Amino acid sequence: MRIKIILVTALIIACFAAPLFAAETYVFGVHPYKNPAELANIFKPLISLLEAETGAKVSFRSAKDYEAFNQAILKGEIDIFFMGPSIYAELSNLHPDKVRLVATALSKGKPTFKGVIVAKKDGPINSLADLKGKKMAFGDRDSTLSCYIPAAMLMDAGVFDSMKYDFTGKHENVANSVLQGGHDAGGLKPDVAEKFMGQGLKVIAESAPVYEHVIGVGPKIDGATMKKIQAALINGKDPKVYTSIQKDYTGFAVTKPSDYASLFGIIKKVDAKMAK
Repeated sequence: MRIKIILVTALIIACFAAPLFAAETYVFGVHPYKNPAELANIFKPLISLLEAETGAKVSFRSAKDYEAFNQAILKGEIDIFFMGPSIYAELSNLHPDKVRLVATALSKGKPTFKGVIVAKKDGPINSLADLKGKKMAFGDRDSTLSCYIPAAMLMDAGVFDSMKYDFTGKHENVANSVLQGGHDAGGLKPDVAEKFMGQGLKVIAESAPVYEHVIGVGPKIDGATMKKIQAALINGKDPKVYTSIQKDYTGFAVTKPSDYASLFGIIKKVDAKMAK
């Protein structure tokens, strides 16, 4: 009888204790530069890597727009994230305890990339000076390469104040609007520009290099787990983890928050002149 009581007691304790040892769960988030279904598929190899390295269950999440994505991070609803450099530069400066840098993407072996401004190949726009008084297409208001960088280029060229502009959302929307004559020029990331050059676009200006997209973590991720994630990204053997994100990605590298300081300066400069 005593043995039965002990066994029953042990079983009850085990039932109540089981949840205490359940696997940790994390949310991996991505800024909405494509639709959620596409993004979930693109980041599947990276999520699998995170699960293998942390032993946690990792779910995917995006957002309806960049601002909603930012707020989800600040509220602690996203634990690990892939984000554009302008989002990182701004959030890490304003909320360093909520946005910690783990690694930076390498594009063709470099942790930097450039933005471009495009116009119609058979049109009269050949330089930034030609855009005086013209109409510009930007992507999302918080995008690095389809807003902040091209806007700063136009300001430096002295033509921004004379121009009209619209926010069209995604990079592909920018390219299509320029092709269809809705705008005289637009700001794009190089891979999208390259895709549309065969359809009638040309690059009229290229930016200085800026640091690439980042993998970061929020406060729920402890230091030991953060180091595990960083090591897995830096030493990863499966190229699908990064090439599924972008074809010319070649891995990840360790960088410093200070590497994004100049971009934060660009953000402040553009925000001072451009409506949000």
